[in-house]
Amino acid sequence: MNSIFATIILPVDIKKKNNFIIESFYDETNNLTIDTIKNQKFEQSPSQFSFGHKRANLWFKLQIHNQSLENKFILYFTEPYYNEVVLYKKINDKYIEDKNGLIVKLENRSILNHKPTFELLIKENEIKTYYIKANSKLTSSNEFEIYTKKHFNTIYGQYQDFLYMFYFGTIFFITLINLFLYIRLKEKIYLYYSAYTFFYLLWVSAYSGLILHTIIDGYFHEFIMVTSLFVMFLILFSAEFLNIKTYLPKMYKFLNIFALVFALLSILIVYSFQPWFEVMNNLASVAFLLLFSIAIYIWKKENDKNVKYYLFAMTIYMITISLMSAMVNGWIESNDINRYSFLFGSFFEIIFFALILTNRFYIAQNEKLKIQKELILFKTNNEILLENQIKERTSNIKSLVEEKELLLKELYHRVKNNFHMVIGLLSIESNIFENKDFKNSFSKIITRIKAMSLINEYLYESDTLSKIDCADYIEKIIDEITIAYEKENILINKNIELLNIDIDSAVSLGMIVNEILTNSIKHFDKKDICIINLEIKKEKNQIILTIKDNGKGFIENNKQKGLGLKLIKQFSNKLAKSNYKFIQDNGTKFILSFTSI
Repeated sequence: MNSIFATIILPVDIKKKNNFIIESFYDETNNLTIDTIKNQKFEQSPSQFSFGHKRANLWFKLQIHNQSLENKFILYFTEPYYNEVVLYKKINDKYIEDKNGLIVKLENRSILNHKPTFELLIKENEIKTYYIKANSKLTSSNEFEIYTKKHFNTIYGQYQDFLYMFYFGTIFFITLINLFLYIRLKEKIYLYYSAYTFFYLLWVSAYSGLILHTIIDGYFHEFIMVTSLFVMFLILFSAEFLNIKTYLPKMYKFLNIFALVFALLSILIVYSFQPWFEVMNNLASVAFLLLFSIAIYIWKKENDKNVKYYLFAMTIYMITISLMSAMVNGWIESNDINRYSFLFGSFFEIIFFALILTNRFYIAQNEKLKIQKELILFKTNNEILLENQIKERTSNIKSLVEEKELLLKELYHRVKNNFHMVIGLLSIESNIFENKDFKNSFSKIITRIKAMSLINEYLYESDTLSKIDCADYIEKIIDEITIAYEKENILINKNIELLNIDIDSAVSLGMIVNEILTNSIKHFDKKDICIINLEIKKEKNQIILTIKDNGKGFIENNKQKGLGLKLIKQFSNKLAKSNYKFIQDNGTKFILSFTSI
C-alpha cells in the first residue's frame, strides 16, 4: 500500500492528534539500523496498536504534514514500560538519535516525563518523516499521540496522570482503613487485604510509569516483582474471605503453599526477569481460575452469602483484566476500553470488598456491643446478688465475731481473775515468812504474774483484740512495779512512743521490761536514789527498747546464772528478728530490738 495514505495531517486547529495511521516493521534479526531500515517494506498500523510479546526491535515510520500555524509539537508514547525508544529525525541530511525509554533515567531525558516523549519541530506546510525504534521486555502494545507543545504543557496534556493519582489516593486510603481494622480486630483477612491493595497499587504505579519519579528509576523490571506479591496476597485474602479453611481444609493448605510459590517467584524475578516473569503470569492465570472454581463450588454446596459477593466482584474484575491480557498478547485490538477497563474493574472490586470488610467490622462491633451489654446486665445482676450474699454473710460473720469477742473477753476476764487469785494466794503465803530473801522471791514471782495478767486485763477492757497500745501497757507494768517497791527510793523516767504491737510481742516485751526493772531495783545500792531511764521508739521497721540504770552493773561471770536473765533470753527469742545486749557504763544499759508482726 502506498505510504501516502499513512501521512499524518496536522490540521489548523490541532491541539491533540490521535487515532491515525502509522507504518510499522518488525525486525526479527535485531540487526537493522537507520540506514538499512529505510529500504524495508513497512506495513500500515493504527496509532494505537498491540503486536503481542515481541522481543526484537519494532520500527515505526511517521510521515507528518503540518497544516497548522504551530511549529512545535510533542510526540507522546502512552506506555512507559518500553525498554528503549529511539527517535530518528533528519537534520542537514543526517539522522540524529534522540534516546528515551527505561534505559534512560528521567533526569537525562530531553523532556522530563515518565513516558517516552519527543519534541518535533515542523514548520508550517512542511512534511517531515521520522523513524522510531522500540523494544520491550513486557509487551509491544502502545499508542502514539501528537500534541502541540502549548497544549501538552497544560493540565489537559497530563489528565491521565491526574486520574492515576486520584486512583492511587483512593486505594491507598482503603489500604490504611483495612490496616487500621486489622490492628483493631487482629483478623488476618484485613491484613491480607491491606497487603493485596498495597502491592496492587504499586503494580499499577509501575504500569502507569509514575513509579519512575522515585528511587525505582533504573530498576523498573526488578520492581515488577510486586505483581507476584499482589497475586500472593489475593490468594491469601480469598482463602480467608471464602472461609475455605472450614469448607475445604485441604485446599486451604494447598492455597497457602501456592501463595508461597508466588513469594519465591518475586525473588526470582528480581534475580532474572525472564523467564520468571512469564512463569509468574502463567501461574497467576491458573490461580485466578482456581479461586473462581473454588468459589463456584462453595456457592453451590453451601450457598454462602459472602461467596456470592466474591463471585460478583471477581467476575467484573476478571472480565476487565482478561480484556487487557488479551490485548497485550495481540489477540484483540488495542483501544482505550480494552487497555484501561481493568482499572475500573479493579477499582470496583477493591471498593466493593472494602465495603464488605467494613460492614463486617461494624457487624463485629455491634456483636461486641451486644455481648458487652449482656455482660454488663449479667454483671449488674451478679453484683446485686453478690451484694446481698455479702450483706448476709457479713451479718453472720459480724454476729460470729461479736460472739467470739464476747467469749474471748469472758475468757480474759476469768484468766485475769485466776491470776489475781494466784497473786492473792502468793501474797498470803509470803506474809507467813519472816525471811527477807523469801519475801523478795515471792515479790518477784508476783510481779511476773502481774505482768502477764495485765495483758488479759487490757484485752478485757479494750475494744480491739488484735493490737496492744504499747505505751499504755508498759506504763501499767511500771506502775505495778512502782507499787510493789513503794518503800524503795526509785525514780523511773519514761519516753514511750505511741505504738501498736501484736499480743504475742506485747507479752514478751512486758515480761522483759518487768525482769529488767525488777533486777535494776533489786541490785541497787539502797543508800542512793535508783534512777531508771526507759525508752521505746520505732526506727524504720524495728522497735527499740532501751533501759538504763545507775546501779552497780552485772558481774560478767555470773551473768547467765539468774532465772531473770534466762527469762529475758527466752522471751527475746519469741520476738521476731530480735537482738539484745547489755552494756556496762556507769550502771547497766539494756538494748533490745525486734520487729512487731
